[in-house]
Amino acid sequence: MPLDPYSLCPGGTGKKIKFCCHELLGDLEQLDRLVEGEQIEAALEQVTRLSEKHPGKACLLATQTKLELAAKKFNDAAVTSRAFLEAYPDNPLALGHAAVAAALIDNMQEAANLFDRSREVTGDEVPDDLVRIAMTLVQVAAQVGQFGLAESTIEWLVEKSLGSEEERNVLMEALLASGLPPALRIKVPFAATNEDSPWRFEFDAALKHAQAWRLSKAIKTFNSLKGVAGDSPELFTNIALLCERVARPLEAAEAWLKVAELRAATQDPASHDEAVEATGRAIVLETQANPERSPVIRYELLRGPLEGDADLLEDALRKESQFESIPVDRSRWVSRGAVPPRSTWRVYETSAGDDQLPRLLGSLLLHGKQTDREAEVTLQGFGPDVKEAKPLVEAALKTTLVEAEQPAGMPSATPMNYLASSQFRMNPPTEPAAPPASGEDAPIDKLLAEQQARVADRFTALWAETPLPELMGKTPKQAVADGSEFCRRVEALVNDTEATDIIAPGKDIWPELRKVSGLPVPSIIESAEPLGDVPPQRWLRLDFQKVTNDHLRGLLLTAAEIGYSRVAELAADALLSRHDITDADRWQAYGVLEARARTTSRRLEILEKIRPLAAALKADEGMLDVGELRIHLQRGDQPALLKVLDRIRRDHSQNPRVSNAVMQVFAEAGIDLGAMAAGGGGAPAGAPSPAGPAAAPAAESGKLWTPGSEPSGGGDEKPAIWTP
Repeated sequence: MPLDPYSLCPGGTGKKIKFCCHELLGDLEQLDRLVEGEQIEAALEQVTRLSEKHPGKACLLATQTKLELAAKKFNDAAVTSRAFLEAYPDNPLALGHAAVAAALIDNMQEAANLFDRSREVTGDEVPDDLVRIAMTLVQVAAQVGQFGLAESTIEWLVEKSLGSEEERNVLMEALLASGLPPALRIKVPFAATNEDSPWRFEFDAALKHAQAWRLSKAIKTFNSLKGVAGDSPELFTNIALLCERVARPLEAAEAWLKVAELRAATQDPASHDEAVEATGRAIVLETQANPERSPVIRYELLRGPLEGDADLLEDALRKESQFESIPVDRSRWVSRGAVPPRSTWRVYETSAGDDQLPRLLGSLLLHGKQTDREAEVTLQGFGPDVKEAKPLVEAALKTTLVEAEQPAGMPSATPMNYLASSQFRMNPPTEPAAPPASGEDAPIDKLLAEQQARVADRFTALWAETPLPELMGKTPKQAVADGSEFCRRVEALVNDTEATDIIAPGKDIWPELRKVSGLPVPSIIESAEPLGDVPPQRWLRLDFQKVTNDHLRGLLLTAAEIGYSRVAELAADALLSRHDITDADRWQAYGVLEARARTTSRRLEILEKIRPLAAALKADEGMLDVGELRIHLQRGDQPALLKVLDRIRRDHSQNPRVSNAVMQVFAEAGIDLGAMAAGGGGAPAGAPSPAGPAAAPAAESGKLWTPGSEPSGGGDEKPAIWTP
């Protein structure tokens, strides 16, 4: 933006350049042109020279910090931002840049406090650079798991209408993609105290601070009331919410547990539910505060010498039922500058019987002799599985495996995720003589159903006896037996995992898990209008046939948005059972059911019901064809696949979105259309040509993508947000 003497100082002083730094107007204009031309290094050199000539100028310190951050010179930026803050302790940009510098060294609590202070000292006019700083903090906070800070900063941007709607949407999409737990997606409002409370004046003053985004002041005032209002669940609810927003997850968790204790003390059924829900939120925040709390299932590496003829050793592995050879993707190794193994293998447990499928324990890598190392074998997998696989590998290869040096950043999993991610050796079906008939399950459906059933059986058998970090190392059975606080933890875990489907759909295991753990059967809730009256954590207990159409619509959309997929499915089924609903209702409901369908035959059935709705709602029918194309590829139904491809060529060949989606479907199936065309083999009949007129235009550099908008390129664009 062009600068003139009456422009605001870019240093956040709140003064116009004429009354602040008029002698630097020409230099600031030149810096602005360099930044617009993305000549960051040149601009940084110039502002450094100017800072030496005019020390202590806010506009130069702010610009230098921003440029150092843009150039990824984080240490220099930290030094400059510290000098800026020392010279101007009440300058919003100085505070904001210091917040970014703190965030980049993983001091998120300090970053949150500094940014909170920057908002407090900012007047009605929020500088554009502070808005960009806020967007940067959202991205950093989301990446490191400080979801409360990220989400509340987006809320502030929305409330103040700062930045564009597209930018705010991209930020929210980035937050959701970062793994925001469903429990933290549920909006909990600030609580009000009773009108006759003796501490009402101070409570309301703190509440006003919170609502005006003076979060640190609000926390301080609420904490001062603990001595007189220590039995007020409303007080601790507000403390918990505020601590979430300023990146203090452990303090937030402690406050939520206090809320749970106070609610449970009333012995009221509704208060019991509130106590369980507060406990569930505390569990998520405890994990956020300490992701590595014990017990955690860690990935491990074991290594040993590979002695003897490698070909003979590989033949020995082929003869053992516990080993299965898998292809080596050499390009992935070479791209990392590593030597690829000569062969890789899956290692399975010893089958206990004909009706028991062996479980995958880990993978085995055989490396031949190199100039800098001897031939060796590596066994890798999660700790308990590696321990079980070790004697199988040692016996087959006549070697001794020892613990290897564990590389940094090795993955780990919670015990629940470890149990839920089990894989079993499936027996591939014989190739059918003909494609599956309409309504008949395909071989892939039967394989997936069997895999899901095995995972569910193992989870059910082991979960209640597995020590869980969420239960402080106790098993669910022990926790339920140890008293009300731990019993609430188990109930909260079961409620959340059931609603979010941690176990792949296919078998309802939760009633059995409640029984073996000693939990009571949850009561059914009858409510015609549950939105606003029944918290989301209790929606799974609703009698959906008693809910009105309007509230079913709201439940379907909201549950899908916050990740309560089982609730969304039940709401969709209930909505479709009504006769007085619109085509738009059916479109939304069938969309949820299609995403949740367990078999390809069921998905095809739902697509056939969606097609007439697409015509009535003027939706893009080409994308329905793409969805059907993907299903026929999975089913191996070549005649149906060619029929859909021909329809796409005939009706949608000029639609770039459909053409790109078709190419993506074939890429997912391992079919490279570009290579086939270049090799003269030709693409499948009806498939769009990669270089044909239907190809999408090149992506526009820097263009913002927002959820729900059409991609402007070939699908490789990434959301673009300005970052210091």
